[in-house]
Amino acid sequence: MHNQLKKVAKLLAATAIAGTTAVSVHAHPHVFVEANIEVVRNASGEFTELRQVWRFDELFSSTILLDYDDNTDGKLDEKEIKAVTDIVKESIAEYDFYTAIRADDKPLEFYEPDKINAYYEGNQLIMFLSVEPTKSINLKQSALKVSASDSSYYVAFEFNNESITIEGNSDACNVSVVHPDFDKIYATTDSLTEAFFQDPQNSGFGDEFYSWANIKC
Repeated sequence: MHNQLKKVAKLLAATAIAGTTAVSVHAHPHVFVEANIEVVRNASGEFTELRQVWRFDELFSSTILLDYDDNTDGKLDEKEIKAVTDIVKESIAEYDFYTAIRADDKPLEFYEPDKINAYYEGNQLIMFLSVEPTKSINLKQSALKVSASDSSYYVAFEFNNESITIEGNSDACNVSVVHPDFDKIYATTDSLTEAFFQDPQNSGFGDEFYSWANIKC
């Protein structure tokens, strides 16, 4: 567990974890990500896939470039990118790949993504991944909500209505993004983070503190 947390801190928080028995946390996130989310429907109106693109802030991106540019050519080649995405995939697996999906407010499980892809452009690291739900949900009958979020609050994901798209009969769907009171979140992050690490498998933890994209079709 400690090694996994060190990887998350290194790649997705850029902050230190000190000691071998305690986790040091800070009250505010240290990495900021612009998220774009695509909900895919099939011809029957079922939710079949969730695609995400994460654009990391320039400060964190420059840290990754410095740490993983092994040949010091000022860019990340295919091999170097793979080193980054392999560690990210391993590290965030226990955090549900920073992805939350709810159908009628109940957790909807999804298959692990085959891989995480990435590239470096305009001084920013850009990652993209997709997941598929383990069971079919007809969006004509069930309300769906999705989020890109980090329960431990190392990483802050930002998205709005314009960041959400529907693939497949999108005209029949309405999208609304609801944000929590972020001042309240950051004022209580220390206790929330401690609670998360005490029960990281609680799939419903933090729902009231997430930003959610609500989809109704």
